[in-house]
Amino acid sequence: MFLYAFLLDQNVRLQHRHSGSDSENHIDRRQWLSTLGAVGVATLAGCSDRDDNGNTGRTGSAGDAESAGGAGGTDAVAVDAGTFPRFGVDDLYGEELARDLARRAFERSEYDYGFAGGDLVTPEGEQVTLDVYYRAEREPSRLTAEFVSEELGDNLGIDVAAEAVDGTRFNNEYWTAEPTGGADTVNGEEVEWANPTPQNPGPRSVTSTEPWDMSVVFGLNAHPHNPLANEMFFDGADSLYNPVGYYPQFDAQGLFEEARRASDRDELREAFVEIFENIAREQPYVTLLFSDGLVGYNPDLEGPIEDFSNGWDLPAWHEGEPTVSGSYDTVTPERFATLNPLFNAENGAGIAIGRALDRGYTFDENREYFPLLYDMSTEEGETWTFDVRENLRFSEPYGQVTAGDFVYLVREIHQADWAPTAASGGWDGVEVEQTGEFQFEATLESSNLLWPRTRDPLLYPIPRDLVEPYVRAEDVEGLKRDEELLELRFTGNLGAFELTEWNRGSGTEYVRNDEYYLRDIDEGPDLFSKGPLFEEASISVVPKQASRLGALKAGEADSVAIPSDRYGSYDEDENVAVRRVPTPYNTVLSVNQRANGWSAGPGNPFRLVPFRQALAAAISKRGLIDGVYRGLAEPNFTWQPRWSEFSPADD
Repeated sequence: MFLYAFLLDQNVRLQHRHSGSDSENHIDRRQWLSTLGAVGVATLAGCSDRDDNGNTGRTGSAGDAESAGGAGGTDAVAVDAGTFPRFGVDDLYGEELARDLARRAFERSEYDYGFAGGDLVTPEGEQVTLDVYYRAEREPSRLTAEFVSEELGDNLGIDVAAEAVDGTRFNNEYWTAEPTGGADTVNGEEVEWANPTPQNPGPRSVTSTEPWDMSVVFGLNAHPHNPLANEMFFDGADSLYNPVGYYPQFDAQGLFEEARRASDRDELREAFVEIFENIAREQPYVTLLFSDGLVGYNPDLEGPIEDFSNGWDLPAWHEGEPTVSGSYDTVTPERFATLNPLFNAENGAGIAIGRALDRGYTFDENREYFPLLYDMSTEEGETWTFDVRENLRFSEPYGQVTAGDFVYLVREIHQADWAPTAASGGWDGVEVEQTGEFQFEATLESSNLLWPRTRDPLLYPIPRDLVEPYVRAEDVEGLKRDEELLELRFTGNLGAFELTEWNRGSGTEYVRNDEYYLRDIDEGPDLFSKGPLFEEASISVVPKQASRLGALKAGEADSVAIPSDRYGSYDEDENVAVRRVPTPYNTVLSVNQRANGWSAGPGNPFRLVPFRQALAAAISKRGLIDGVYRGLAEPNFTWQPRWSEFSPADD
């Protein structure tokens, strides 16, 4: 089944909060409202910010909105932004709005920045000059940086230099830093970085080795299946992943806590929509777009769809008539380090394993849970019941798959200190109990209605009798090297194909599994009853992109990733069917709000919400999409793609 890579594992942090005061770097809600003018005030009454007395709150009052309408002078831009502002398009794009937002930011600054002769100038009267780093090895990154440079020059009068950098070097010297910890005052409270990480080493005063202003080097995962994972970015200034030094001005922790405790889907969506509306307003990272993944297919292949869940129903794919024939052949650029299901953490190898061994469940074309090996159910999200299908069998001599195999796997391997498997982190603190031959329960430390979407409960079936000797001896190296696990010899009827050969250098080969359990289930497409509809399958390791593309055009491969700059030629080729597949990764302009950001002069305007809004308003999303990405992307206004059920886009 189709697998997805996630940027980071979700972690729980120990946080210490103490009362205090804060008068620095806070952008009053009224300044934002006055910038938009009276037309936009009424719909923005729910903004999260501090009132004039320094108190924080999640919603504003009608009185707040009314009094804000005339504040801040006569040059405010009147525009209806609504509760979910879409910066960078239509009325929220352009020089006039961008400069007015910048002026509002400078009113909150102790430093005298302003505009002179069309340029943004420092207190010393010099034009503001900044850098934006892009990934040297990626052409779209360079073109994006150059587009951003031009837009910020035209609409904000900033002289921006696009600088190339190796991605690894940027990560090590600019993006991350030595975890130092410390404390700072945020929204009137003292926050302690009790568990600093390289991606959030401490308060804004803790910086990377190299200074930097802006970057388009890294895109980040928006986790549309499991928005709770975005806690790592936004759950407070001391969140797990915060290289830019963003301090939320809304009650992010309270809203994430509401989402965690939600008892139904409506409550869950309400909390997430408010989170993503606030992120759209505050622009912690200046959001730009979600680009599409491009995949070229054999034009005679029936099955691929232009959806995030593309590939979930691979056993029903076929070429020509829906009868068993032919071979499904794909290529990959990298070798597989291991095919041991317990220890693999690579997406490519995961696909190779998945040809011969299903995991517990997947998500269908509607992005809904679809049971494979087991179904999952819950009443309030804390205790989950797993119902294992009764037609699952391992290869001999291991026999029928039961709930006991899964419970043993979790308790004795995933939760064991001696065996750090790829799934270990997801089962920390989970109590697992067998309640029947084909049923077991998992009780979480706290309720989580989205637990299946975290993919933490996504288990491979592993025979207890196979791994028990290694468990008794606590032999992790033996478990890693076990030939039955490495060669997938135990898989029985648990996968669409049987692995016949794994050549460590060139790839994997398979034959059809005539006993595939999925043919006997009641759910899913009708063609599951005949699946898989190929006699054979293969995954070939082909390092060179030109060779992979050549294999597609020659009909030697059924599926190959297409680079965006080759989209036009392949889309017009009758021998290739190109599918645009949405991805969860967003392209953002990261702005450094730490002490080594903003090299142009004193202070750091990146810390001011209206200035980040000014940057967002100065960059045309449609111009970027059409000019750089050839129309193969969607505008991004917050931390969820528009197709996510948790996006506020349709509210």
